[in-house]
Amino acid sequence: MEFKTRAKSDTLQAPSSFLRLPHVRVRPLQLFRINDGVMGGRSTSTVAANRDGSVEFEGTINTNGGGFASFRTLGDEAPLGFSRNSVALVVDASGDGQSYKASLHTADSWSMSVPSWGHDFQAGARRKHRLPLKGFLPSRQGRLIATPPLDPAEVTGVGFALSLYTADGKPNPKFGDGPFRLTIHSIEVEETA
Repeated sequence: MEFKTRAKSDTLQAPSSFLRLPHVRVRPLQLFRINDGVMGGRSTSTVAANRDGSVEFEGTINTNGGGFASFRTLGDEAPLGFSRNSVALVVDASGDGQSYKASLHTADSWSMSVPSWGHDFQAGARRKHRLPLKGFLPSRQGRLIATPPLDPAEVTGVGFALSLYTADGKPNPKFGDGPFRLTIHSIEVEETA
């Protein structure tokens, strides 16, 4: 419990442009990191806001005793404002060419009693990655689980991870020891008309 409290108290105010929803103003968001130290690992990361409104996530993966670094929004008390007509996340990102995972949450995923929903994307040169919500897979601790389809209106959090496992629970072929860097320029929610 001490690790959880410490992680959730070390937050960063997300830039106002971090998450954009059609027709809804997003409440101010805080970001926090969860690394494999929660399970005895040694990976490290930082998350910072850049002057241009982007969020920089970087660090070093150490696979001795662990295998992931992540950050996500804090506060799962209320939905973020996705409509039921939401069909995709459009993630404007650049990075080091590794395979990252975008995640959606419908409750505090720390309790592990609820799934998070993941979708892989490869972040190299800056571009927009369209991630259909139907492609987000439900998992708990890196393992796929059977659950009803994701209801976008229930999404309470958004995050990103570099992990030993891909969204479908398979080994990440690009994962290994060493530095990483991912820049999220913005996230837009796409809706049907």
